[in-house]
Amino acid sequence: MPTPSQRSPDARQLRERREVGDRVRFLRRQQGISQERLGQMIGRDRQTISNYEIGRTPPGLDDLVAMARVLGIETWRLFYG
Repeated sequence: MPTPSQRSPDARQLRERREVGDRVRFLRRQQGISQERLGQMIGRDRQTISNYEIGRTPPGLDDLVAMARVLGIETWRLFYG
């Protein structure tokens, strides 16, 4: 039996990933920051930021905190708007 980290995400998890990604994208664009620049600011590449925004991969806690800091918001805002 696969471990929890090996299982495919369920519909709720995918929805939550997309919602966080949508918030990151909205705030990033609102501030005129490119994916490439945001990635540089948190030590990731443009493709990683793109994957976060479309919900393909979930950002880790360190990246969530770093993105929130760059975007000038509290981390919980990425989850609850």
